[in-house]
Formats: sequence, C-alpha cells, structure tokens
Amino acid sequence: MDIKAIPAFYGVYLLRSTVRKASTYIGSTPHPSRRLGQHNGRAKGGAVRTSRASLRPWEMACIVAGFPSNIAALQFEWAWQNGHLTRHISPEQRLSFATTRTKVNPRTGKTRKRAGRPTSSLMDRLSNLHLLLRVPYFSRWPLEVRFFSDDVFTSWTAWCERVDEQIRPNISILLDLPKPDKLTGDITSAQPPTQKRKIDLMHEGGVHGIDPTYARYQDVLTKGLFILDNGDGQKCERCKQPLHLKHHLFTICPNNDCQSISHVTCLAEHFLQHATSNQLVPEQGQCPACHTSLNWLDLMRELTLRTRAEKDVHKVLAKKRGSKVATAAEILDTDSEDNFEQEHMLEVSALVGQQVDFTAESDSDTHSITSLDSVVSTRSRIAGASGQESGLLEIVIEDSDDQG
Repeated sequence: MDIKAIPAFYGVYLLRSTVRKASTYIGSTPHPSRRLGQHNGRAKGGAVRTSRASLRPWEMACIVAGFPSNIAALQFEWAWQNGHLTRHISPEQRLSFATTRTKVNPRTGKTRKRAGRPTSSLMDRLSNLHLLLRVPYFSRWPLEVRFFSDDVFTSWTAWCERVDEQIRPNISILLDLPKPDKLTGDITSAQPPTQKRKIDLMHEGGVHGIDPTYARYQDVLTKGLFILDNGDGQKCERCKQPLHLKHHLFTICPNNDCQSISHVTCLAEHFLQHATSNQLVPEQGQCPACHTSLNWLDLMRELTLRTRAEKDVHKVLAKKRGSKVATAAEILDTDSEDNFEQEHMLEVSALVGQQVDFTAESDSDTHSITSLDSVVSTRSRIAGASGQESGLLEIVIEDSDDQG
C-alpha cells in the first residue's frame, strides 16, 4: 500500500433535510460542495438514504475537519454514526443506547432478535459530537468544527452551556456562513456551478467557500523548489547541523519573509519543549527563526505533499496564474468524478488488504463514493473473489438513519 500524503481536506459532515428537520445523515468527504450536490441529485454518486425526493433538498449543517488521514476521518465518522457502539465512549458516558428489533421470517414464521440503531434527533447528533470531541482518542487531534446553519449553531451553543466538561481549546469551533452577496441560490438546481461561479464562491464562507485543494500551499512549495535547487550545505535552524535534502525529512517555514528550514525531529522537540501539557505529538509552536505561530498539521501536510504526492505538487505549481482562488478552482476543474472514485476504491482495496473487515449489517449504500458503505461493498467483492475470510478484524458498519 502506497503511503499517501495527508489530504488537503477531509471532513465528516452532518446533513439535515430542509423539508423534514428531524431527518439527518452523517457521512465523510474530501469535497463538501461536490458531495452536497451529489446528495441533492445534482451529480452522480449520492447516497441511497438521501435519494428520496420527499427529503430533498439537504443542507450541510456542520462539518468536522483537520483529520491527519482519510482513515482517521472514517474512524470518526463511524464513531459518530454509532455512539451506542463505539469503544471510544465508555458505557458510563454513553448518551445513545441500542434498541432491540424483532424480525419474523415470512416463510418459516421464526422470529429473530437483533440490536437496532437508536433513533437520533439533531440534538442527539450534536451531543454525541460534543462527547466524541472530548474523549482522549479524538480530543488531541487538531480538529475544527464549522457550522453552516445559524439555528444549528445556536443548538450547539446551548448544549455546550448545559454540560460541565468542555472541549479542549485546541479544537476550534466557528460559525461559517456565506457572505450575503455570495448566497449560493437554489441548491437543488440540476446544473453544476460554472467555473466562474466556483471562483466567486471560493473562500467566501459556507459550504461552497471551503477550498478542498492544496492550492494554499503554492507559495511554500515554490520556496521548497528553490531550497532543493540550492543543494546540500544548508543548516537546520534548530541544531545548526547540515541538512542532506534528499535523505533528511525537513520542514519549511511558510512565512514568505523567512527562509528557515529544520529537521522534523528538531522542530518537534522545539515545539514540545514549549508545550503546556505532556503530549507526545506537537500541536503548534513558533518558528525558531521568525517566531511565526505554526500549526504542526499544516507543516506535516506540506511535507507529505512534497515527498509523497509529486503529481499533486505539479498540479498546484503548473497552474500558477491569477489569484490563489482561481488556482483552487482550476485544480478542482481537473479532478473528474470518475478519477476520484477510482483512486478512492484503490485506497479502500489496499486498506482491505491490511486485514480490516468492514461488514455492512443492512442497507448498503453502494453509490456513496466517500462513505463507509463504499468500503463495505468493495470488501464484499474482494472477499467473494478470493474466498479468504479468516483472520480479519470484524467491524460492523451501518449507515446513518433518516428520522421520520
């Protein structure tokens, strides 16, 4: 399995029907705007559970981002969908509990009992989200939660005021509404947005304002090319020892006025020395040269992009014309749905090869290119072809329920 770069963006989102507010859906995606269009029927690849015309259009109420990998996002997605089952929440802390369903075989008349998913209101979703952001496993990740709906953000704030334990300050919470003059109009339109419309909406707030590309790393990637051209002999800003550029992993300060580079281990040690808690992985710190505040995940995302994703680097640098906003839209324009789906399925196949079994209990959503059900259907096909079922870790996956 090839080691991938940290994704430019990967989020776990909460959808809410604008027709029936009690109907919700949890999924994950590297491209929120495109994914919302899929759920609303504007593009192929939506989910079975959001395909009912009686529930459309859907709105994206909030999204959790900042995951170090797509697998990490899938872990969070499953835990949020299954607050009654996930091992990240202790039995004493659980807010959702499984129900018991009885099914009768129409042919034999025999009954069979099985655990069922609890019903989930919007407040159930938000309260479980708050709980997951507080558990040890997720609380130290550099996550951010963006709310795209005023009333959902109000409900979230009300819940935060009710509970005693609060979320760690390293997790940012923000209300991200589109600017009044950049409203997206009818989200159920059958026509995808034009190139000009994509550019107009990028970085203007709301779901459609999220930049899911690496375009924001254009300047530091360009700086990295100059550093490589200068060859060996350059020194680490922290330890002052020479850097062997082709053999050492090094970070680049993103400040345009700073030319410092550092060994990854040296900068990590520098950040941890100034950390306020006994953490093992840095979260943030200051550049040892210019003292600019730096986010560790951003540094690692640029590093993995530079060292593991040559094709993506060329895509960012080859389009260097106009503003960064235009560049992001141009990059999006080069990413076709079919190519994305093929790459995603290859990654999932590789994941399955690492002895992880995602087994759908019911209602497999085979049309969702970014949901866990894609992993389910891929795993089933591979298992059927190979006949190998032993030695796998079984994880039961069930899609989120629509409430009605």
